[in-house]
Amino acid sequence: MTKQSLFIALLVLTLFSCQKKQKFDRNKWTQTADLMTFPNRKSMLDDLIKNFPLKGKSYKDIVSLLGQPQYYFDSTMQIGYKIDEDYGSDIDPIYSQTLLFQFDNDSTVKFFELNEWKK
Repeated sequence: MTKQSLFIALLVLTLFSCQKKQKFDRNKWTQTADLMTFPNRKSMLDDLIKNFPLKGKSYKDIVSLLGQPQYYFDSTMQIGYKIDEDYGSDIDPIYSQTLLFQFDNDSTVKFFELNEWKK
């Protein structure tokens, strides 16, 4: 294989392996696919975190922007939005990624974080 063909092969591989980033769009964010997955969230996450002021927003503002959360943690005053989940070849997940919001007593976002879990 020549250097030029190797370069082209690596370039094509790189282009197809990178997930395309996209601007946050509420309608696309809330779209679901099989097994209650959200195919657009991972590619919008960077734009959402960088360009939308989430800290200090009320619970109502967050739900208005992102839709109903998938996880409610009443005792800890947290909610979570499923970003990504991988089941591998089994029925049990081997990887999950969740955007968690922590609220204070006034139902205002105290902080948010991206939580990743691997089996």
